[in-house]
Order: sequence, then C-alpha cells, then structure tokens
Amino acid sequence: MGWRIIETSMHADLEKLLSMGKISPELAKKLDIMSPGRYCFHASWGAGKIVSWSLAAKKLVIDFESKSNHEVALEFAPRILEFIGANHFYAKRYEDAASMRDLAEKDPVALVRLVLEGFGNSLTPEKLEVALKGIIIDDPSWKNWWDKTRALLRTNVQFMMPARKGERIVLRAQNMTRAQAALEDYTKDKDLKQKVRILDVVKTDVLLQEPETLLSLISAIDKDVAGAGSSGLQQALELAVMRDTLIAAASEKGIAVPSPECTLESLVSANMGSISRFADIINVIPAVRQKRIYETLEPIFGDEWLQKALALFDASGARSVNELAKFLIEGGYEAQFIDHLQHKLVRQTLPAESLIWICRQRKDAAKKVFCMAVGSSMLSLIEQDHLDGGPSRTLRLKNIFIEDKSIIQEMIADRDVSDVRQFAKMLYGNSAFTEQERGAMMARILKLFPNLHSIVLDAIEDNSSKIEIIYVSAASMAAKKEELNELVNVKIPENRRNKMISRAEGDLRENGGYQDAKEVEKVLNRRRAELERAINRAQETDFKVTDTSSVSMGTKVVLRPNDGRPEVTYTILGAWDTDVEKHIVSYLSQVGVELIGKQVGDEVAIIPMEGGDKKTYTITAIMPAFPQE
Repeated sequence: MGWRIIETSMHADLEKLLSMGKISPELAKKLDIMSPGRYCFHASWGAGKIVSWSLAAKKLVIDFESKSNHEVALEFAPRILEFIGANHFYAKRYEDAASMRDLAEKDPVALVRLVLEGFGNSLTPEKLEVALKGIIIDDPSWKNWWDKTRALLRTNVQFMMPARKGERIVLRAQNMTRAQAALEDYTKDKDLKQKVRILDVVKTDVLLQEPETLLSLISAIDKDVAGAGSSGLQQALELAVMRDTLIAAASEKGIAVPSPECTLESLVSANMGSISRFADIINVIPAVRQKRIYETLEPIFGDEWLQKALALFDASGARSVNELAKFLIEGGYEAQFIDHLQHKLVRQTLPAESLIWICRQRKDAAKKVFCMAVGSSMLSLIEQDHLDGGPSRTLRLKNIFIEDKSIIQEMIADRDVSDVRQFAKMLYGNSAFTEQERGAMMARILKLFPNLHSIVLDAIEDNSSKIEIIYVSAASMAAKKEELNELVNVKIPENRRNKMISRAEGDLRENGGYQDAKEVEKVLNRRRAELERAINRAQETDFKVTDTSSVSMGTKVVLRPNDGRPEVTYTILGAWDTDVEKHIVSYLSQVGVELIGKQVGDEVAIIPMEGGDKKTYTITAIMPAFPQE
C-alpha cells in the first residue's frame, strides 16, 4: 500500500489551511492524495472513491465497489490502501464497470490493452486475473474467456506474451510490424530456450517482407549459436537449423546473407565424440529439426557416416529413433539398416528403444525384422532390468506385452511348436511380470498352441511348494523399503490429489491433466505391487565368504580379456546391488550366472557391463569382496 503522485490541483480545504500556516507543504501534499474525489484500492473491498473527509475528526468516507460509504481513519489509510490516479484501471473500473463488461464480450483485446495501460503497460497474468475476475468477468466464465483472449493476444503483435510463470504481459511502447516485433523479442530475451520458442512462432514469409530486419535477426541468431557453449548445445543446434532455414529462404528471394560464423556441421562434428551424449541431446529436439542434423553426417564423416548414423540409432531415445530410422529408409539405406538390426538381434544387443520401434513398425518399416527373436530380446531385457534393481528402464517394453493384445500372437505365428515352447517358458518364468500378467499373456499363446498348457501346469506345481528367495544386501533392502514408503506415503497420495483437482476442472475426455494422472496412477500402483512382492521374497545377507576356490556371491573376480586388453574386476553381490561404474553385478544377472561356480583358469564368455558383443575372458583370481577383519 502507499502513495502515488497524482498531478491535479490541490483540494480547497488544504489550500486554505496551507495559506493560514496550519500545515506544512509536505503534509499538504500527503493529505491531498486522500482528498475527496481521489481514488484508492483495497485488496478485499476493491476500487474506491473518497466521498468526503473530516480533517478535524481525522476520518475519510470512501465508497468502495463492495463496501459503500465506509469510514477509514486518516492515520491508517496509507497502511491499508493504495492511492491511485484517475487514469488507473481500478479508477476506470469503479466509474464505468458496465462498459468494461461490454468490452470484455465484444473486444477482449481492447479490454486487456486498457488494463495494461492503467498499470504502466505491463502486468503478470495473475495480476490481470485479479483486476478482471469477479467484477468484469464472472468467476465461472473466467477460464474460458481467458483461454480465448490469450490466443487472440498471441496473434497480436502489440502484445508480448510471457513464456514462463512470473513473466509479464507487455504492451509494446510503439507500433511495430510482426518482423520488427520478432527481432525485438529475440534480442531482448537472454534465455536460449525462449529464443527458440520465439522463432518457432515467427512465419518466414513475414520476415522475408523486411530484408533488413531478417538480416539483423539472422546475425543475432548466428551470434547465439557461436556463443552457446556445451551447456546450451541443444538450443545451439536448434537455432542453427532455424537460422539455416531462414538463410535458404532469403537466398531463394535473392537476399544476400553473410556466411555463418558457426555452421551446423561444425557444431555436430565438435560434439559427436560422445555418441550417447549427442543422442540424448538430439532426442529432445523436435522431430521437424532432427532431419537437418542427420543430413550433416555424410559431409562430416564421408564413407564412415552410415556407421556413425547406425551407432547414433542404437543410442537414441524414443523420439529420435523413429526420425533417424525414417531418415535412413527414405535416403535409400533400408537394406543396410535392416541388416544392422538383424545382426544386433541375433546377438541380443538391441537396446530397448530399438525394440520398441520394431514393435510399433512391425507392419510397415520393420516388417522384415519383426519375429519371435524380438520378443525374446525384450523378455531378456525386462528380466535383466528387474533383477538389476527395478523395471523403470524397461517399463515401456513391459507395457507393450501387457497392453498390445495381438503382438505375442504375431510373434509366434507360423513358428515351430518347439521354438514357441522355449519362448513361452521364458515368458511365463519372467519374474518382472505379476502372476496375473503372465497368465493373460500365456492365454494368448494357448489360443494358437493349446498343447503348451503343460508349461503353466508345471509352473504352478513348481511354485506351489515354495517361494523363490532372492539374496540382497542390507543397503539395497533399505533402499527398496524407502522407495516403497515414498510411493505409499508421498507419490500415490499426491497423484490422487492431482487427479481430484483435474477431475474438478470439467470434461474428463479432453482433460489432459486428469488423463495423465490416471496413467501415472497405473504406473505407481504397478510399481508398488512389484516392490511389495520383491521385498517379501528377499533375504538380507552380509556376503562374507571364506571359500574362494570358486566364484560365489560375495567374491571379487579378476578377468583377463583374451584379446589382450587390460584386466577387469567384477564383484558378485545381491539381486539389487548392480553398479555399472563400480563393476558390481547381481548374482542373478547374465554375467553373474556365467561366473558363479567357475574357478581360476576357467574361461567365460560374457557381454561386458558397458555393453557391446560377447567377449571371452580367463579368470585369474578370486578373492572375498569383504575380507574378514
């Protein structure tokens, strides 16, 4: 609350007291702000106009929007009120709210302009809502009105709309063309992410109408690309693609553009050293801009570009896997791409995202490679991930089996019953699925191969007498219990609240927040069941061993690669103790199963923890992981 300087003549009562020397000029100025006819604002009572005052009694009488002819003590007024000028929006709202309601219906953009002008040409959306909701626009109508008005404002060049919470809606000080506004918005913002968003909404043909503005914008983008640094690589790549698109459009119109300071090719070349990191960055770039990045690979790497592209595919995430596959196939490299997939499939080294892509494209681009081996690879990854500490990394693989009702039957169609039997055993024995999920999937197999029902009967008989115990460390058990506790007491209740809030917003069919909350609920409840089942079958152990004549839980194993590379040491611990960086493996993992029982001098063939193809090692030493003190 407080004072605002209002440029009007002083009230006659004050001029009289001032001429008589009963008050000082400073006090007169302060009192004049509160004289009859002036305006004020109270957070609860709304806008008001001072009707009268009594300087002797030190009281004001104010007519508020929601409280008429209310008395306020003169000494308290500056503490609880904001004194405003006649041009302030709240003063205008007080004098003519009816006209503003009419404006809200007929010309909402003009109403927002009026509000912004009353607040110095800028205001946060939250403050705008306070100014309009309840008095100018009814509470139930606010959301619908604001959604429509905001869309209109975004298309009006005179308004600069916020991209993040806390930013202001700004009314531009002068009239501008759309191209000039885009340049101003781009150069004023310091955030590279926001700069990308600004360019996303600018139409190229609008910029082409003003060559000088276009050239200035291209120059500004080029400087940002060159100065982005490694932390802004994603935005630098996007900005470089967008800049090159503008350059190409300008060249077609005969507009000469200076050569870029930092080319897209130089960016890609400098950052392809780490394929996995580069793949992670590309994965969050919109698909519409990925193709241009892939097009740089051949000019940069020459004859080796296809190998680089395939390595990038293997490391790619959900979004970029699809776009890179499309790029390779449309570019005429389908045969090489399919050969690569088949080679990796035979070795069971295809990553999860590649397998998901094959499943989704099984009737189209991946038709030649989709087979039962894809399902076997998926089951292996799911089981391995589960044994290594949880299904989070392969949850989408699990969901394909659970939710796609036809995929299993398509995998096994026209296959020999003996092959299907092995696949069915692998599926029904996969501990990552619940009993109910395994039963549902086996039912789909039995529709085509009814004589395989014995697999289910044998499994039921085997499981009826005992629950399979797994051995875990105290630390990993504590971590699992902590995760379960957070699920039960934090995440599930929080999602339930979010679901209730979203449900209250209206039409559930088009309510994205509600639908998201429902999907999250399924994931959380499924994870809770998995954790409870895992904890119930787990037994803590300290992994202290005295017999090191052969590999067992609680031992360190020194392995010498047979191809001459340096030795590596693996530590065999519990079901949930896997740590790739420390070379700690679960006794249930592929590596653990291969090593347990082996002795010094034995050879083993395993897939290294860092991935790749199987390699052969010779065991040179076995020692306790935790020596006795």
